[in-house]
Amino acid sequence: MKHQMRGRMLRRFFAVAIIAGLAFATLNGPREWLANLIWPEGPAPWEKVTAVYFPNKNDKTAFRFAGEDLGSLDQCRDAVMELAATNNDPDLKHGSYDCAVGFYADDDHTGHYRLTLSH
Repeated sequence: MKHQMRGRMLRRFFAVAIIAGLAFATLNGPREWLANLIWPEGPAPWEKVTAVYFPNKNDKTAFRFAGEDLGSLDQCRDAVMELAATNNDPDLKHGSYDCAVGFYADDDHTGHYRLTLSH
């Protein structure tokens, strides 16, 4: 009798664990929360980085995307430096850039980045 109850409890536990795992995998909120908790200053393994280049560091309204779906902050920097070099600013004396980490969709068909690092 005890063995049957233990088996039933294990099956229930596994069912709850599977449901919780599926909810975590499909909902953005828990993923963003976990990324903030464990990777507060960089991208989580599932997050992508978007590189935004500003040719004039004093004018943040004029920008160009240097790269999307990048895997790391180093790739972001490299993409921006390549674009800055084509803009005759290889040392970023006139320009600047942002690395936007982890885009999460909102309910109103827009979204936000979890983290934006400015350089």
